Amino acid sequence: MSKLLILALVVYTLISSKDIAFAQKSHDTESKAFVKVTAHVDKNEVTIGDKIKFVIQVKYTDDITLQFPEVSGQIGVFAIKETGLAETPKREKDVYPVVERNYVLSSYEIGRQTIPSLKIKYKGSQGDGEVATNEVIIDIKGVIKEGEIPGDIKDILPPVDVPMSIKRLIVWISVGLGALLLSGVIYGLVYKFKKRSKIQEQQFIRRTPQEIAYELLERLSKEDLIAKGLVKEYYYRITNILRHYIEARFGLLAPERTTEEFLTEMAHTNQLDATHKILIREFLERCDMVKYAKYGPSKLEIKETYDAAKRFIDETKERLEEKEVVADRK
Repeated sequence: MSKLLILALVVYTLISSKDIAFAQKSHDTESKAFVKVTAHVDKNEVTIGDKIKFVIQVKYTDDITLQFPEVSGQIGVFAIKETGLAETPKREKDVYPVVERNYVLSSYEIGRQTIPSLKIKYKGSQGDGEVATNEVIIDIKGVIKEGEIPGDIKDILPPVDVPMSIKRLIVWISVGLGALLLSGVIYGLVYKFKKRSKIQEQQFIRRTPQEIAYELLERLSKEDLIAKGLVKEYYYRITNILRHYIEARFGLLAPERTTEEFLTEMAHTNQLDATHKILIREFLERCDMVKYAKYGPSKLEIKETYDAAKRFIDETKERLEEKEVVADRK
């Protein structure tokens, strides 16, 4: 009888200790902070330059304050085009509040790329900590169709050492003196002609920005740089033509600024409507892909770039009515 009593006491003691441990474990679990973070994109396969929506979603307990990472300009190989501020927390069925932060990204790097893990810090009554997002894989493809051969884009050749000789030096000096003498003769003739015709003043008509731009586009087309394999030079030239046209037509400092700086200024001007802002944005981004990312455009893309520049000038050039208004004010 005494043995049975001792055995019953042992069993009771074991059961009680398990209940106490389980209750203590449950209490500790409930007292700890709950933070769950996930990251995803709207598409895992894109074309070079396409925009990607990157979303960070955080689920957490009420007594926690979140601190998102400070990222500006770049996440990995992806450039940040836009950033959405954290939205007002919303509650799901499990009563935990959920908050999101959105980014619009793009990249000119072809191949399988990774959006790296980002750390989110939090503060709460149970202490501070941080959690990390999952990495996201993006496949970036070029837009060259199967069977097409990209343009022959070549880097600029390095400088060549030119051997110096006395004969060559004499020739250069002679050419320089001849040019200087010729310039003096021409200057004297021009000065004399102006002095004689000073009484008969001639009124010159200022060339409009579109007239200059059309002439430069036609000259660029006749040079046939694409057939010569000078694709990158072609894109530099056509970009400069349109940038100088914008400066002369609207007074925006397009030539002196980077694409991002100019697009930021353009977004705040009311001289261009929304359609033309989209047109010039797509034109400059397409040119930057060739100029800086060593991207080889197809013949169709080259023609579309030329047509886009001409269309922008056609739709924004000075009209006769504008000139009449300026003349009346004078």
